[in-house]
Amino acid sequence: MASIKDAFEESLQDEHALMMYIIFAIPLFLCSKFLLEGDKTVYFIGTALFTAILYIGFCLKCTSNVRSSSNVVLPSFNIFPLLWNGIRGIIVLAPLIIVAYTLEYFIAGFLSNMITNPTTLQVFIAITTGLCNSIVYTGYILFARRFRATDVYDFKTISTYCVDILIAVIFMKLQMILVNLIIAGPITYLIWIFFGIPHPVATFFWCIIAVFNLAIMGHYMAQIDYEVIGEKETV
Repeated sequence: MASIKDAFEESLQDEHALMMYIIFAIPLFLCSKFLLEGDKTVYFIGTALFTAILYIGFCLKCTSNVRSSSNVVLPSFNIFPLLWNGIRGIIVLAPLIIVAYTLEYFIAGFLSNMITNPTTLQVFIAITTGLCNSIVYTGYILFARRFRATDVYDFKTISTYCVDILIAVIFMKLQMILVNLIIAGPITYLIWIFFGIPHPVATFFWCIIAVFNLAIMGHYMAQIDYEVIGEKETV
């Protein structure tokens, strides 16, 4: 079974792991800084775009490293391959995302016309949203394996395993909430006592935690791939 403990520990064991989290937190910190300064909207948009591409590439590389049984989880400090992987990931996954959420939109509209009870409607819409999200999660996993665009549109694999992957991702999210409460909660409390909140120290710490979360998610998604798809492919 996929282990958040393994993802947590192994994401810290790479050489210079802490330094990488600190350095890769800088773009997100700048985004938050520019967002709060109304006269720097252009800087925020540019930095946010750069950060999003970088972080997508970062998470994909973490998944790829773990799935390929590499002796490291984290990528190198060279950001250019990460930016390239991030751009490729966006281009390749964008059509799948558009299809998934367009499907969700039309199904939600159809359900709204069919179901009059608000509670029942929300339950069915939540299920629909989860299933559509599962298509995207599965596409991400398939792309992170070999960074091949054709893998993403293996609809047979997507339809076969997307529900299992959705369940695994839900468990991942619940476990990550708990991990963040345990790790970030006490340190945030100490920062609040000594510096107060909001404070740049607190913001930068949260940015570091965000990057660390990306590494954990990347690691965990590789575990999901191996256990849900990988093992069944060998049967």
